Amino acid sequence: MSRTKIPTKSELIQLQKLYKTDEKIAERLGGVTPQLVAYWRRKKNIQRSSFPKFSEIEIREVWERFGDDYRCGLEIGISKAAFYNWRRKYGIKDRPAFLKLEQLELNLGGPNRIGGRKVNFGQQTIAQKIIASRAGVEKVDIGEIVSIEPDLVATHSDSGQIVEHFKEDGYGYVWNPNRILISLDYLQTFDNAKVAQVNKTLREFVRRQSIKHFYDIGEGACHQLVIENAHVLPGQFAISTDPYVSAYGAIDAFGACITPSEMAVVWATGRVSITTPETVKVSINGKPLRGVLPKDIALFVAKNLSENDIAGKIIEFYGMTVTQMSVSERFILCQLTTLMGAYGGICPFDSITRRYFLGRTKMPYRPLLADRDANYLDTYEFNISHVSPQIARPGSCSNISPVSELDGTPINQVVLGSCVGGRFEDLRIAADIIKGKRIHPEVRMIIYPGSRSIYLEALKKGIIRALIEAGAMVMHPGCGPCKGSYDCILAGGERCLTTSGRYPGIGDDSKCGEILIVSPATAAASALRGVITDPIGFVK
Repeated sequence: MSRTKIPTKSELIQLQKLYKTDEKIAERLGGVTPQLVAYWRRKKNIQRSSFPKFSEIEIREVWERFGDDYRCGLEIGISKAAFYNWRRKYGIKDRPAFLKLEQLELNLGGPNRIGGRKVNFGQQTIAQKIIASRAGVEKVDIGEIVSIEPDLVATHSDSGQIVEHFKEDGYGYVWNPNRILISLDYLQTFDNAKVAQVNKTLREFVRRQSIKHFYDIGEGACHQLVIENAHVLPGQFAISTDPYVSAYGAIDAFGACITPSEMAVVWATGRVSITTPETVKVSINGKPLRGVLPKDIALFVAKNLSENDIAGKIIEFYGMTVTQMSVSERFILCQLTTLMGAYGGICPFDSITRRYFLGRTKMPYRPLLADRDANYLDTYEFNISHVSPQIARPGSCSNISPVSELDGTPINQVVLGSCVGGRFEDLRIAADIIKGKRIHPEVRMIIYPGSRSIYLEALKKGIIRALIEAGAMVMHPGCGPCKGSYDCILAGGERCLTTSGRYPGIGDDSKCGEILIVSPATAAASALRGVITDPIGFVK
């Protein structure tokens, strides 16, 4: 291994805090042995990590509060298996008959309970902890306005407008070209001279400012590229001018949306003022039925949560269903929180998140979990065991309903794409359904892969060929018409199904026809029949 790849002392200390053992650190770095990590540690005078010791009182107290190894481990910062081993060590085998609820514990003046270690007591949610971390303070209060430096600034469709504000305000250079990302995922119209000029201006601005992360036309959708290339890491804070920045919550990060004029100031100063939002806790449990995908679960949750006052709130997702989701599936869940008017969504860091970043980045990061006594505005629980495939009709989230209610309704077009609907899993699901068949002759099916790497992977696996042979049109990677530009490919009076996360109310006019949001399975099954179709009978 070359000397340039040897981590510094501070990096080794950070890795040791996260992964404890030399074996796990070696696995995290990749291509090195535990013995080599131990050698580096000794040379830099770093002692071997000592594991936390938990008393029987602590383990029993947490067990009686939750009665679940996973949730108990999450509370004290260890894995499910590790907590199970601690519990077995002290002979705690039976599940508690009654769970202790902290919010019901009252101080009646009796003897004080014996105190164990105060682990994660601070009443801070994940969003509060991320904001406090970036502000360099121990904690922040709900509603507190804090000026912080973002870890990443991501822009795309309105980057040209931001450049104009930047120049009009008299700024010369950006504060940190390594933390700015610009993507041309929407600016893909080749027959428009105005758009071409905007693209040229942006490219010149990127070269002059030496902006490190620039993705030109055809590279993919902005938010997909950010997560895919690890530009944002767990515990970090990012801002964008697009509300779908909420998708970064899939990796235990916090994304906030600001205006283009505010973004120009951030480009120049590197500071943004954030009002600490309130947080709602949502637990999703149950085993989904065949044909029910994360998009259906997200739409079902959106419909039910939209009836409550969650506008401008952060949603923290928990529950066994969420713990079994991949990062790309959590991406959907967090991104679609914008449908219900929420500030964003966050899924806590766990082993799924950790494995996702193995080999994806060598930069150290610090995941942040909510305190065990975090102060949530409300708590909601959903059981999705009996949820059927969902469809979002134009209007508000109250128009989300089971696909079966619209079964048989004719359609003219199907769009499978964008960062939330053009991921590899989405393309694979659609290909499995239509492979060896033909798309209905009166339906146009258009595919926009989420990124170039997704496109290449789908080509290698034969997915793109299956889609094209079935009659679909595969376009360049990117957001496609996610921004609402369906008027280019959809006539008035036509009906289109889309897998994007675009708010369904945008297309509710005669110019663009009717646009409905569905899962990839529903989109593919409907494309085959030419009418809206429940995909349960088509999914293997």
